[in-house]
Amino acid sequence: MLPTATLLTANGLYLGSAFRTNPSLFWILDLTQFVFVPLLSIWALWRFGRVRPQDYGLGRLVDDEDLLSAIALYSFVISVFAFGYGTAKFLAIFVPWGWPPSDFSYSDAFPSGPVASLAVLAYVSLSAAFVEEIIYRGLPAAYLSARMALPRLKLLYPLISALAFALIHWENGSREFVATFLLGIVLAALYIRIRNLWPFVVGHAVTDMLAFTGYYGS
Repeated sequence: MLPTATLLTANGLYLGSAFRTNPSLFWILDLTQFVFVPLLSIWALWRFGRVRPQDYGLGRLVDDEDLLSAIALYSFVISVFAFGYGTAKFLAIFVPWGWPPSDFSYSDAFPSGPVASLAVLAYVSLSAAFVEEIIYRGLPAAYLSARMALPRLKLLYPLISALAFALIHWENGSREFVATFLLGIVLAALYIRIRNLWPFVVGHAVTDMLAFTGYYGS
């Protein structure tokens, strides 16, 4: 998944310019980084590395727990995502240094019509949720779990996962970088206990939808 991670880290350098040049070019680039390259990478992992989706957390939607326990688990992870992001954004306000956000936001690319806007909202939220959770939560845990003991894993994995997750949000400014780093530590620590990526995908998508609709403010 290195090509996808590279694109997501570097996209702040070109997506805004691409949108201002031609919105169609912007969406082609976005589909490339969030659909085409990730799908090719997932296929390559399975075909050549024998890394299956269940190896990085995308097994069954519900493990062995009963339905009520599964609902409670999903609700808890969604709450950690949504409220954790809001709390992290508040804490990041107190960071006294850094850099400003870029002059482009995904919200700028949303169409004006309600139906088209909802379709784009669903696409950007779900695509980011799937791809980012696989790359920055599931795969690092799978890779590091095979190479270090659990005590060391619990210490290093959250830091590595959170830093990588924060780096892809650098173009949104230093406060967003800090907020996603803080949130990433909490999420990684939680994932290493649950080892089911599906609740995190859902929580990520819900949080992105709230963010794009202005729930968290600017």
